[in-house]
Amino acid sequence: MRVTEILQLEQEEKRKRLIWSVTVRFLVIFIVLLLVLLGYALGLPFELPGILTAVTIVFLYNIVSHYFFAQKHHPMFWPYLGIILDMAVITLVVHYTGGIASVFLPLYLLQIVGTNVHFSKSAGPINFLVGGGSFVALLAAEYHGAIAVIRVWPGTFSLYNYPELVIMVAFTMVLLMGLSTYRSGYVISSLQKVERKLAGVNDELVEMNKSFIMANKRLRELDQLKTEFISVASHQLRTPLSAIKWVLKMVMDGDVGPISQGQKDLLEKGYQSNERMIGLINDLLNVSRIEEERFQYRFVDASLIDIIDRLLDETKMMMDKKSIFFERKVEHHVPLMRLDPQKMHLAVQNLLDNAIKYTPDGGKIVLKVFREKDDVVCTVQDSGVGIPDDQKDRVFSKFFRGDNVIRMQTQGTGLGLFISRSIIEKHKGSISFESQEGQGTSFTFRLPISADRQ
Repeated sequence: MRVTEILQLEQEEKRKRLIWSVTVRFLVIFIVLLLVLLGYALGLPFELPGILTAVTIVFLYNIVSHYFFAQKHHPMFWPYLGIILDMAVITLVVHYTGGIASVFLPLYLLQIVGTNVHFSKSAGPINFLVGGGSFVALLAAEYHGAIAVIRVWPGTFSLYNYPELVIMVAFTMVLLMGLSTYRSGYVISSLQKVERKLAGVNDELVEMNKSFIMANKRLRELDQLKTEFISVASHQLRTPLSAIKWVLKMVMDGDVGPISQGQKDLLEKGYQSNERMIGLINDLLNVSRIEEERFQYRFVDASLIDIIDRLLDETKMMMDKKSIFFERKVEHHVPLMRLDPQKMHLAVQNLLDNAIKYTPDGGKIVLKVFREKDDVVCTVQDSGVGIPDDQKDRVFSKFFRGDNVIRMQTQGTGLGLFISRSIIEKHKGSISFESQEGQGTSFTFRLPISADRQ
């Protein structure tokens, strides 16, 4: 935090404290006046005119103070004048309500503690000197007869008939004022130390936040560069890979002359590797378009079941090759929905491809489609290798592949589930899964029937 900002905060905090002191002073005036009137009504011979005059003075001062502090500009001496005035008025109230026998003696301590805590350390010595001095002067003046003593108790009894007692009261009050000044000053010092430490910690947090912002900006730039590189590289690779596919296909089909079975087997392996590369490139391009929000959707009224049935025709050979038992459980009354058939085909294909890929030979896959209230639900359940518990939170991350499937040396890009989730969520749907390592996985996605997907 800059020095100017810290100073501004300090000034604003001081202004709030001064406004708070005005509010508290109004409250104290009201309480004191209420107690004086109560005592007067009960028959105590308080000197009411003098008290009202003193209270009026501090009341007028408080009104002016409120105006000054609200305007954010006031004479530097004004708050200190308030401290002196408060102590003077307290001394007058004590005098007019019995002097040494006044019930308002605790006002001195209240003034010292309250003002010191909310004002500053400099208020402590001023409060102590003015308050202690005025109280001792009051007792001395009343004791020597310089001013009249207001007798509030019946009879002729007076504490001033016992000079030792007067000295003890004066000494005790001054001592209590001193202790109150010291204790409140200690509290202020402790608070200021805490504030300085908090300010230091805040500065460190600000600097750390700046570092995080710069690092985050750099990461975004690197991510953008990576996305652009993937997009450019994928586009550049797809054309030659398509040409290689076309050439290999021609040779395998005998369009350029007869080949032996051994040659054909080798070409078949090369052809499959090329297909995997094309699939990877397509996935990378799809991810790039998703991240750049260029993955265009064309929603039409379509049947999810028709999409799934076309996909099952495409994958039947793969399942037969692994002797996988496949079970199709589809309700007949699943309504048409607003879908992008091509994108939804890709989303379900990724789920089904994973089920086939990670299910061992002779395993089982179950595909269910049914309506549940206002949703159409699709579940792809397999008896494959499952997902390790400590890696389940990364399933939909880009390039994620479980440790168990990596050890199996199966082929995959780790992008399929990321793409599927993006497509399903773009259809206002949701996807979840349940899995147990070694026993299989079940992916379920829900699509709202009536959602507006424009």
